[in-house]
Amino acid sequence: MSDFLFKQLYLRSSIGIAVVSPKDGTLLQSNPALCQMFGYAEEDLLNINYLDLVYPEDKTNNDHSVILNDLLAEPGTALEKERRFLRKDGEIIWVAQHIFLIYQENSSEPYVLISELTDITDRKLAEQKIQEDEHLYNLITQNTPDMISFGDPDGTLHYVSPSVELLLGYSAQEMIGTKRPEYYHVDDALEMIEQGKLYSDTDVFTRRARHKDGHYLWIESSSQVVRDEQGNIKQILTIGRDITQRKKYEDMLAKAQHLAKMGSWEWDMTKSRLTVSREMRNIFGFLEDESNHSYFDYRRVFACIDPDDFIRLEQLVHQSMENGTNGEATVRIHSADGELKFLDVHWEVITDEEGRLLQISGIAQDVTERQRMEEQLRESEQNYRLISENSMDFISRNAADGSFTYLYASPICQTMFGYAPEEMCGTRGIDYIHPEDRIKLTSYLSNCMEGKKLEPVILRFFCKDGTFIWTETTLRYIYSETCGNQELVCVTRDIGERTRHFEEIQKLSNEYALILNSVSEGIFGMNLEGNTMFINPAAITMLGFDPTEWGNSKFHAIHQTWLDNESFTGIQKTLLPSRSSNLTIEDREGVFWRQDGSSFLVRYRMTPLFDGDERIGAVVVFRDITEEKEIVRAKESAEEADRAKSEFLAIMSHELRTPMNGIIGMADLLSGTELDEEQSYYTQIINKSGEALLHILNEVLDFSKIEAGMMTLELQMVDLHEVIQNVCELFYPKVKEKGLLLTSELSPELPAVIMTDGARLRQILVNLVGNAVKFTETGEISISVMLEASEASGNLIVKFIVKDTGLGIPVSSQGLLFQSFSQLHPSINRKYGGTGLGLAISKKLAELLGGSIGVNSCEDEGSEFYFTVEVSLPKEEWDQKVTVNASTDVVRNDKSAVKELTTGEYGPMSILIAEDHPVNQQLMQAYLKKRGYVPDIALNGEEAVRAVLSNHYDLVFMDIQMPIMDGIEATGIIREKLGLTPIIIAATAFARDEDKMMCLSAGMQDFISKPISIKELDRVLREWSAQIRLGEHH
Repeated sequence: MSDFLFKQLYLRSSIGIAVVSPKDGTLLQSNPALCQMFGYAEEDLLNINYLDLVYPEDKTNNDHSVILNDLLAEPGTALEKERRFLRKDGEIIWVAQHIFLIYQENSSEPYVLISELTDITDRKLAEQKIQEDEHLYNLITQNTPDMISFGDPDGTLHYVSPSVELLLGYSAQEMIGTKRPEYYHVDDALEMIEQGKLYSDTDVFTRRARHKDGHYLWIESSSQVVRDEQGNIKQILTIGRDITQRKKYEDMLAKAQHLAKMGSWEWDMTKSRLTVSREMRNIFGFLEDESNHSYFDYRRVFACIDPDDFIRLEQLVHQSMENGTNGEATVRIHSADGELKFLDVHWEVITDEEGRLLQISGIAQDVTERQRMEEQLRESEQNYRLISENSMDFISRNAADGSFTYLYASPICQTMFGYAPEEMCGTRGIDYIHPEDRIKLTSYLSNCMEGKKLEPVILRFFCKDGTFIWTETTLRYIYSETCGNQELVCVTRDIGERTRHFEEIQKLSNEYALILNSVSEGIFGMNLEGNTMFINPAAITMLGFDPTEWGNSKFHAIHQTWLDNESFTGIQKTLLPSRSSNLTIEDREGVFWRQDGSSFLVRYRMTPLFDGDERIGAVVVFRDITEEKEIVRAKESAEEADRAKSEFLAIMSHELRTPMNGIIGMADLLSGTELDEEQSYYTQIINKSGEALLHILNEVLDFSKIEAGMMTLELQMVDLHEVIQNVCELFYPKVKEKGLLLTSELSPELPAVIMTDGARLRQILVNLVGNAVKFTETGEISISVMLEASEASGNLIVKFIVKDTGLGIPVSSQGLLFQSFSQLHPSINRKYGGTGLGLAISKKLAELLGGSIGVNSCEDEGSEFYFTVEVSLPKEEWDQKVTVNASTDVVRNDKSAVKELTTGEYGPMSILIAEDHPVNQQLMQAYLKKRGYVPDIALNGEEAVRAVLSNHYDLVFMDIQMPIMDGIEATGIIREKLGLTPIIIAATAFARDEDKMMCLSAGMQDFISKPISIKELDRVLREWSAQIRLGEHH
């Protein structure tokens, strides 16, 4: 069985096996693999020496004996050899030999020599290729001008080619172990720290490398990541090339392209990648690409091309691709900023040797200006002919041939000179000029050719009747593309009336002097020595000079001071030292002295006076502003009175709100007791009358603030849907009671959230919708909101429309609607009431919000009130945040909190009321008692401080105006002693925003205004009880 296995192994082995005689190296037996390896039949190999198959250069005469002796010297060992053999067909192959001896049993004599042979030709060729590549690599790295380096991913260098010394001045040895960014400009080194900017398999980086002597070179580098079998990065191969000269030319080319408005592009068909130049991006209005390459998203480019032109361009490019020809086209684009441009596009198709398409490259030039100029030229040609044929000036085209030959003459020549146009065309223009003026004309033409801008030339022109007239001629050279040479365009004017014109100018000059002498402002001039050069009568009068003695006077006496009599310093100290300065002094105020020693307030302006380039003095213009100052003081007094009025209105509002608090509050409490029908009716009347009076107070106070310019806006994020819904809910009971229909519609174009003053926006809507409900008996009322416009700044104009089917307003009366305290008719006022301030306030608020308000209405056909506001979009997303803020409601996201409010239970709280007014005390006690609380009372701020310091209170309602110590001072002491506890709520009849901010700044956490409503009190108890339970008092 074993013999059979060994035989099968021998016959089926892929390794060649040779059985050789140890005596002389004769081949005794060869397996099929060996025969196939050398291309012989087995019988061909019998009895030949196996060394005959070895390539002659790889063997010696005693080769067999050496092998045999080595094997006998160490029995049981084998020899390994690699050498070349010759196949039967003469081909040389590399073979690896495994040679060993087989001994006879129980004998030291070798029986046979076995040689196992493996064809390693492929491996040897690969090794040879590697050696050649290594040799080539060494040649390249040793001699290439490019820098070749290997390094770690962090930039540490392990190998740098010797070329670096020629390029950067550093030896390769001193760079090994350092990091690549150390050798780059600081800005580029910082960029290399960013992810993906130190090396990249795809990007080519252009950066500034620092030479050892300190100057910088532009280096273009590409990298290749070398990875191990597991895909891990082993090292980074980087090749850098000096492109300083190329960069210089590229910058020059970019500048040239920019000046020519010409961009270049390449479309790589093999990679579907578009490359564009910087000027190409500029033409299309794209921002500068931040990366170091110029690859670009072709879809952005295609999207800018006019759709019709894109179809045509696509067809032309496909034709070029099919035919392998170049192409060109003029297309329209809409750049990224929306500008319409015209481009001349030229391209060429590049193919390989077999005709396969590789890329399309080309240029695109912005010819928008040329297109416009051509259009303007066409219009200009029409206008030129129209002008030339109808102008009173003689217009001609002349050849630049030295003789001034006429090519065209306008029809006016017959009237001006007596020649018909056809008579002059083709004749020498120089012959029409007076002989004495021809030299002047020749010199003028020469200067024109040099590009000098010249004044018109005055010449004498011969007429057909033998006389001559004085003319003024303007000439300009133009280049004619059709003829390929230069021409002259001439405009000639008859100046025979010039004398009359000079007389007119003299007359105007006299009138100017008359005006100068008649103005109320004082004007005088002085030279560098301080002597007067001229002075007008107004200045003489104001300064108190004798009109006959002012000449050559010294103006050091007009000593100027500040308004507090302190002298000016530097260039401002006096007029006299300032005369030599080239600085123009404008709109300064000061004090001038008269000749009699008195003084007066002036506003003056001083301007340097030149003769050519030489400073010769100064001109001073001044006016007496003594009366103006008095007017300013009167204005300031009026403003002070206005401020006093506003303060008076605020105080009156406070004083009126205090009793109103008692009236409304007590009526509200009374309505909650058991009353008969008549008593309930009277209570309702008290409530409605109190609310109406409070509304009037609020309107008067708002109007006063607007008139005084004290109304300020509080920008916040506003949900339009929520605002409209709240307004609708507010008027729903009244609308339902009158049987009306109230609808609302918001345009889908509107953003969900805007930035504006939500309170003032709601105030306008409540006013307009309230009026619509008031004056509409049947039908419907609609509220519409739409996007009116988008501004370049990014802001939006939002339009609100309130439309009703009510009384309508006569056109003749609509002008009164937005005036203060205006009513359209006394009967309307008696029936519906009101102060007439609502629409006036709405108008002011709309203007404060950046918009306007208006109305469209006809009598008995209903009304449509509309207003606009300018809003912005919030910079951050509008997230609901649970925020404890003294000036805004707490946002409630917990549904259980809402459910808890309906029970009327706010949890245990100890409450103190600091209030000096008995009615307000009783009212607050009654309110709180209904909700299960028994508060303590402090009659002034001092008692409130003692009570808080000696007892624990969760909540304090603090009046602001109290005797002995007010609420602001009391709050400050409590905060200093106890920190943020207890919670202090301001309760005051002052309802202005500045009052509210004063309370919050003093350390109070919330604010309610008098008269106090049950709804507002419930809000305070609900929100702050939750915070008390959480222990978050701040």
